[in-house]
Amino acid sequence: MGATVTLADWGHRQRVREVLALVAVLGVCACKKKVEEEEAPAPPRNQATLDIVATEIGTGLALRASVAPTSVHWQRVVVLDAERAVLFGRENDEAWALRTSDRGRTWTSVNALAKPWAAWGVSSLGALTLTSGTSQRPKVTTVKGQADARPKADGPVNDGLVWYAGANDRQLNGPRALFPGEGGLAGLSLPTTTAAPALFDDTIALLGEKNRTPTMIFAPIALNATLEPLPLEKAAFASAPYGRPPKLLSVAKGSIELRDWPKLGAPPGVATPIPNYRSDSTTLQQLSEGPSCEFGAFSFRLFPSPQPWVVGVSGDRALAFKVPAPNSTRLGCSEDALVLETEVLDSNDVEKRRKVPQLIRCGLDGTCTQPKAPPFAMWKEKHERELWSVPTQRGLVAILRARSATRWGLYLGQSSDGGKTFELPRTIGEGLGTRRVLEFGALIRFPTRLVLLISADVGSTGRRGWYALASDDDGNNWGPP
Repeated sequence: MGATVTLADWGHRQRVREVLALVAVLGVCACKKKVEEEEAPAPPRNQATLDIVATEIGTGLALRASVAPTSVHWQRVVVLDAERAVLFGRENDEAWALRTSDRGRTWTSVNALAKPWAAWGVSSLGALTLTSGTSQRPKVTTVKGQADARPKADGPVNDGLVWYAGANDRQLNGPRALFPGEGGLAGLSLPTTTAAPALFDDTIALLGEKNRTPTMIFAPIALNATLEPLPLEKAAFASAPYGRPPKLLSVAKGSIELRDWPKLGAPPGVATPIPNYRSDSTTLQQLSEGPSCEFGAFSFRLFPSPQPWVVGVSGDRALAFKVPAPNSTRLGCSEDALVLETEVLDSNDVEKRRKVPQLIRCGLDGTCTQPKAPPFAMWKEKHERELWSVPTQRGLVAILRARSATRWGLYLGQSSDGGKTFELPRTIGEGLGTRRVLEFGALIRFPTRLVLLISADVGSTGRRGWYALASDDDGNNWGPP
């Protein structure tokens, strides 16, 4: 006897069939969408999408569009530890700090409107402070009896502001007054082209001068209040801190002396000379310009002349050694090595007149390796170039940016034998004219990773974006971080 199908049963089965058919259709669409996503064409060479950039050494991953303008020039790179680094830069009247806490995979930024003089400070834990303000302009009478408005490097300050951001803060807290009340500004001056703040758990400290006496200026982090300045002994102090925790450096008796940077309510520590180094008339000014490179607890300063030296200062260690004569104060550094740039005669120049850049890797014991040949072959036509380099575990990696009237190029050089020889340079990107140009941003050396920051055109949108590439094998292979 056959089963009887009621109208209700038939309706239920019909709905089941419709649901199954819909699931099948959605599955096909999902698969098709997945295939389309997997087969999405890569952007043209030297160009980018909203997500990636295509270079000749690998694919880079985009930073958020709002993280920082590509017109920011990153002037200072501080690697704090195996995961964290911060980049400092400026664009017109804005000061920027770009931070990563995961070896370059993700980035955040903070920024503020800055006045004519501005300087950043960073703690070993990644907290930030920004100090900024204006100084009085000297009135120099000219022949026509008009005042010359050129700014004075060391002048009485008109005002000062301070901002602060904790290691995990997404924005700066401030601004608020840096200096004491109006009466406290009397006789107070700053070396405004070099003064930089030191950052502690509870205070921000900046070295100035009041009535010709070296004076430490303090600003509290937690309280919206002012603190009285601390007069220091008469000494030739450098206005920039070195090392983490910060050290205060001075020049005396032909030596560089270091002390603990004064904290609130405490005088500077006992002065200790840095062994081996002999100072000259340029030492104090060069020290005040700040470190050439910063990695972990160490700050390094390269002195290019008259006798080339490197001085390194950390929280519990100081060193100094002679190096080959550099042609730049730019320095690459890590926990155990440095890279500096020199010049040698170009072997391809028949007349033996043209010089090309050479890279020298030095250990912190002062032992430097002289390469057999330069890392890059230079263009024959007249061009401008810049070179950035960092030591790696096995050697070094360098980025060369070249630009002439008609073409541009970005290239990668590499040594895997301690800097003795260089492999053939690789092209990151090159082209003609001024379109689809890959611009260098920064080269960052973590203990186990290299990160390259570049900017590129975003498709046909008319704008540019930041992109990061990373290498976990000393620069052999590059891809998204």
